[in-house]
Amino acid sequence: MDFFDLDKFAVGTPHTEFARLRREQPVSWQSMPAPLQDQGFWLVTRHADICEVARQPKLFISHTGSVLSDAVQIPHPAWQMVRDGLCHLDAPRHSELRRLAVPHFGPEALEKLASAIRQRAAQALDRVTALGHCDLVPELATAFPVRVVFQDLLGFDEADLPMAAYWGDLFNRVHAIPNGDREFGPMMQASGVALERLYQHGVSAFRARRIAPRRDLLSVLAHLEVDGAPISEEEFLSYFWSLAIGAYDTTASTIASGLAALAAHPDQQDLLHARPELVESAVEEMLRWETPVIYFRRTATQDYQLGGQHIRPGDRVVMCFASGNRDDAVFAAPDRFDIERSPNPHLAFGFGAHFCLGARLARLELRVLFEDIVRRGLRFTPTVAPTRARSNFINRIVHMPARVESVEAMDTMSFD
Repeated sequence: MDFFDLDKFAVGTPHTEFARLRREQPVSWQSMPAPLQDQGFWLVTRHADICEVARQPKLFISHTGSVLSDAVQIPHPAWQMVRDGLCHLDAPRHSELRRLAVPHFGPEALEKLASAIRQRAAQALDRVTALGHCDLVPELATAFPVRVVFQDLLGFDEADLPMAAYWGDLFNRVHAIPNGDREFGPMMQASGVALERLYQHGVSAFRARRIAPRRDLLSVLAHLEVDGAPISEEEFLSYFWSLAIGAYDTTASTIASGLAALAAHPDQQDLLHARPELVESAVEEMLRWETPVIYFRRTATQDYQLGGQHIRPGDRVVMCFASGNRDDAVFAAPDRFDIERSPNPHLAFGFGAHFCLGARLARLELRVLFEDIVRRGLRFTPTVAPTRARSNFINRIVHMPARVESVEAMDTMSFD
């Protein structure tokens, strides 16, 4: 398959091609586009093989790049911030920094944020209900998690929220664009300017919170101790980059694709409204059905046999989560959207040492929002076909004009 045909991904994840690869060549060699056509990568499409790669972080490392393009070597602190983001670090440094952050995404920490999440969900739904017809992506799918993550969790000022959302969108999209694509030049130029602004914002946040802490996660991170010493600016920026780029994106993508899936499967939407206790399993099925991050890349450090193929040191190895989440060896009737699916061992948050740090937060946001949607009896009907991003990395709906209707009042319903 041509993994770099972004127009193909813009009409939806190519599940038919992934299914063929799982049957015929589950670990297949794929070519890179010009000017890297003499190079390539191993595309891993089966659930079991993906997990095999992910559970061995010393054999398959991240620091050379988590996307298909290699991590750049530019002597500038902004690029160093990117290179040292949590998703690019390997053991033992990755384990050390992750361990320090884990408690701040645990149940106790999120319980303190729960009321703010409910309030943000209610505000977003109040707005789209009042509008009656709107583009659900900016008004709901993005607006809700951006406020939760950047304003309530990280402590960004109100005026900075549009820029924060832009940063996340830009950097996640630019990863997928190959040299020579029509968007390559403009996107690379825009990302260079944005990266410098993001870096300066991170430096300012670190220095300000070291002097005057606030009630936010950035203040907590700015006062961590690493190896018995105060956290350095560079180590703080490792967290900052990862949170600014990855903390809201999965949630925003899943809200949009989840609403689209319910609209396309009215029987499942009716079932969810009839049985609100299914919200939690419905959220897990939304994550599986339209996997928000299509792949992550690793690099082999030694010879290895995987899926009948000989992987050599230095080879790029791409774990295709979107394919693994439709593997019929793991999921019965994988091409059926089933909100009662159980068990549901999907890979939407990755697997192994780099399992998404914010998965618990994302699940809480999604559960709270869809509980409120069901409680209000809201249904969203797209009025035109949703528009998707041209990306083989991020599976995202970027526009979805829809009609908002309240079918049944359910104010007295309990989700306890």
